[in-house]
Amino acid sequence: MKKIKLKTKLKKATALFTILGLFVSVPETLAPNSALISHAEQLAVIRGTNVNVRSSAGTDGAVVTSLGNNTQVSIIGQTTGSDGNTWAQISFSGGTGYVRSDFVQAQVSYTNDGNFEAALAQQGFPESYKPGLRQLHAQYPNWVFKAMNTGLDWSTAVQAELQGTSSLIDKGSKSSWKSTEAGKFDWTTSSWPGFDGATWVAASKEIVEYYMDPRNFLDDSYIFQFTAHEFDPSVQTLDRLKSMVKGTFLEGSVTIDSSSPLYQTALQSMGYTDMTGTADPVTGSSYESGPVTVEAGSILDLVNSGLNADEVLIGYDAPGSTTETQAASESTASESAAALNSSESSDETVINITDGGTVTSTSDNASNSTTAVTDAGSSYTAPGEAITAGGAVTVDVAANPAGAGNITGTYTGAVTVTYSDIIMEAAEQAQISPYVLASMIIQEQGSKGTSGSISGATGYYNYFNVGAYATGGMTAVERGLWYASQSGSYNRPWNTPERAIVGGAMFYASNYLNAGQNTLYLKRFNVQGSNIYKHQYMTNTQGAAEEGKNLSKAYNDAMRQDAITFYIPVYSNMPETACPMPTKDGNPNNKLASLSVDGFTLTPGFNMDTASYTLIVDPSVTAVNVSAAAIHSGATISGAGQVALDQASTIVNVLVTAENGDQLNYQITINKSAGGQTNAYQTFMPQDPYSNVQVAGYAYPTLGSTNGPVTVDVSSAYNNASVQAVVTETASNSSSTNMVEVGVGPM
Repeated sequence: MKKIKLKTKLKKATALFTILGLFVSVPETLAPNSALISHAEQLAVIRGTNVNVRSSAGTDGAVVTSLGNNTQVSIIGQTTGSDGNTWAQISFSGGTGYVRSDFVQAQVSYTNDGNFEAALAQQGFPESYKPGLRQLHAQYPNWVFKAMNTGLDWSTAVQAELQGTSSLIDKGSKSSWKSTEAGKFDWTTSSWPGFDGATWVAASKEIVEYYMDPRNFLDDSYIFQFTAHEFDPSVQTLDRLKSMVKGTFLEGSVTIDSSSPLYQTALQSMGYTDMTGTADPVTGSSYESGPVTVEAGSILDLVNSGLNADEVLIGYDAPGSTTETQAASESTASESAAALNSSESSDETVINITDGGTVTSTSDNASNSTTAVTDAGSSYTAPGEAITAGGAVTVDVAANPAGAGNITGTYTGAVTVTYSDIIMEAAEQAQISPYVLASMIIQEQGSKGTSGSISGATGYYNYFNVGAYATGGMTAVERGLWYASQSGSYNRPWNTPERAIVGGAMFYASNYLNAGQNTLYLKRFNVQGSNIYKHQYMTNTQGAAEEGKNLSKAYNDAMRQDAITFYIPVYSNMPETACPMPTKDGNPNNKLASLSVDGFTLTPGFNMDTASYTLIVDPSVTAVNVSAAAIHSGATISGAGQVALDQASTIVNVLVTAENGDQLNYQITINKSAGGQTNAYQTFMPQDPYSNVQVAGYAYPTLGSTNGPVTVDVSSAYNNASVQAVVTETASNSSSTNMVEVGVGPM
């Protein structure tokens, strides 16, 4: 879960330059080619965040780097890749490579529009915003861009969004997208602690800057994070909503009950009409249309149950007619209807059902494997295959003193509506764009809708993840479902999908739209109003951009010709160019687990966060050995080892390079001075046969035939628990003159 968290208690490339031309054109679509086409470089931009640039055309090419949305590149050719797709060869700041053609868009030629330029100036858009807006104006000349001047300093706003857990990112993201600030990265374990569950970690300053900078999202997709959320039924239609959610779980349907405001409408869409209090459905001597219209659809349920037309026959006879209905068992539905127009002599209502004899009845005029119900006030429940597909149906044949002749029934089968129907209901009640609601649900629950928040396993649903955050031993999903189960505000408990979607929309309207957070951007980065930087709907740093991209799918080519208004934030003291997307990956740990000079003591004592040390040695010391070990196994170290001290002062630089390329230098300044430290290692002549080696009165055990280093605890002899002796044989014969090197130093 690409994831978004809601907290109900307030928790929760170079600048593009103007292209002047003689006409306006649409973005060029790269045509498939079997071989690379070389041509003059063509200016273009990347479409999509974190787009891979590869060393060769095709997904089997190595990833050279990744680029962020709106990054300026040049197209220098195109070819068919090893995967069969068309790939563009591009050049960019940093090199060249290949990008799949649907992730790069050639820039549009823009004819200078004086009125548009005046409007940009009047709105107060900085120059760095204008190239992207000109591109959009060239494509969609009716779009309106409003500068939302926040009055906020850019750096101040970014820092505010970095406080605490205000900005999170998926744990699987690139390492450069994740924070290494104190408390947000564990240097001792080289890992990121989870916030609001294990899969969400603190976002880095660089990725927050990227997603907060509106200039990165001035294209025809992500820009929809800046549209207003108000409900406008003149343009926000059910058909358009269905087109938007196609391919997601919201394309599906859910079951509703008779308490739903959509229930009667749903029955009508299934072909049923509520006849309560209405006149006789028979007009004159013929049907108004088709089969008999019933109160709750019981008769048509049989017709629509999956049987063939000649398997369900319905006869109707208005009271007072002079002849009986002649509805043969093998008649079609239309023939049956025609038979009802004949003169009858009874007040019968006849339901003829044929299904191979599986329907049984003791009715007094059953014939030809049909069942007829003739008694006023009696009822008939049709069993067997005839109703399997449509559910149980009970038909009441009631006397009608007024002669209306209605057939009334109770439909007890399942009634379903599409998610789009429910979202439109929620939009109307909460006065929010249905497209915004749909994009929020997809962002919260994913396009497949497999989240536990909406599985219904607990009997409750939370489509917008209202109140869904980890606390008190509950996971975010558990907390969200607990909130949904409570009775009270916003249509709770949310024990049906419909109640949850409508109630969640009401919650959002009441708490966010009414607080001035009327765009997806402001919902994520609240840079307006009295509650600035607070009361943000989500902590997912990517949330606004991704929801905007989903929202853009609701707008087809015809809709994009409308005068859509976008409210785009502007800050003071912004960088001259848009903040780039960070691209580095790999573990960032470039710190040491240990640093020492063998036989000497550093000042101060080692600490992984201390980069500078000093050491004063006696002038007799001519060389030292520097030892260092990194915390993370993927880091590399240079500068350690034997260091000659041939000057009065020597600086030793121990450089640690992290897996992601980040470097940290530890420096040891070694000065020579009389009275300074001397090497604790000394040479002794042991007794033959290597026993009773004395070091400050401490007797070593017999070395025997050992040729390697032997470490012996001599802390008691030295009255210091931090010392040890290292004994190394330097010769392996039996001569009593063998030398044994004994070193005493820190344990």
